[in-house]
Amino acid sequence: MTEEEIFQQLRTICARILSVDPARITADTDLRQELDADSLDMAELAAASEDRFHVTVDLDTAKQARTLADMAGLVHAGARVG
Repeated sequence: MTEEEIFQQLRTICARILSVDPARITADTDLRQELDADSLDMAELAAASEDRFHVTVDLDTAKQARTLADMAGLVHAGARVG
């Protein structure tokens, strides 16, 4: 699965978690600044990513992610390792 495919699926998951229109989320959207995501939202996104993609996403690293592209990169890296 490519990072772009991962991103598209993560965008849907993220939109559900943050209760926003998926069209508001681009690869460079700052999830914290622009969409008011907090550390609990990021933890939920990490958990949902693990469930969806069957990878392990480090929670501390996920909490540091700023954009959905960052999260897609974490998932993609986990998919290659795991």
